[in-house]
Amino acid sequence: MQWMMNQVWGALGVALLAMLGCGPLEGESLEELGTAEELGTAKAGVSALLPKKVMALGDSITQGAAGRASYRCQLWRKLTKKGYRADFVGTLSTGYLGENTCSTVWFDRDHEGHWSYRADQVLANISNWAASTRPDLVLIHLGTNDTYHQQTEDSTVLELEQIIDRLRVVNPRVKVFMAQIIPTAGAALALKLQSLNQRMPGLAAAKSTEDSPVYVVDQWTDFNPSTDTYDGVHPNLMGEEKMAERWYQAIREHL
Repeated sequence: MQWMMNQVWGALGVALLAMLGCGPLEGESLEELGTAEELGTAKAGVSALLPKKVMALGDSITQGAAGRASYRCQLWRKLTKKGYRADFVGTLSTGYLGENTCSTVWFDRDHEGHWSYRADQVLANISNWAASTRPDLVLIHLGTNDTYHQQTEDSTVLELEQIIDRLRVVNPRVKVFMAQIIPTAGAALALKLQSLNQRMPGLAAAKSTEDSPVYVVDQWTDFNPSTDTYDGVHPNLMGEEKMAERWYQAIREHL
């Protein structure tokens, strides 16, 4: 997305000069060109021109696979179709294409979905990932592999809380969207996932602040592993669409 950011920054310089009336003359400070209130208004206007950086953070359900674009393509299409401006960010830019229109249309593929990762593995890397991309919004769908590998609910919840803390070190105003994760076909595992999901509202309430709110996004309800996944775990096109719609409804007003 560097090409887009170069264009944006070029426009920002023009916009800032227009809002201030002119650029500073030699020996003249920016503050001398207007009041603090006027400068604040100008800066707010400039900030509004920048697309929000959105990080999709998770495991293989976020990453996708060959022939499976994950929910990210459908989400990108929904946002751009409705005129919302977003810059998907992440240290990965997996070229997976999906079914239907995602096999032919371009979408912003930057993301932070890591196949087979648990919350503790994401925690070990999130500081570097966040410092490299500085996201404004983070969509977290984590916990499936933790449950599969017999991690305790308490440890997973604690790791998710620590992930939020480390995101805030990089951006104190980051907005976090925490998924109640999708079910799987295995009944025993699904029950454990449902139990973990029931902890998410409490986690959000405990970690949410005015500057950095944490929202719960229900990806569980009405998601059917029999019809919405291709292997009992990973979403097919129908499942990707369901996930994308839930994320879209959650984040659109924040863009």
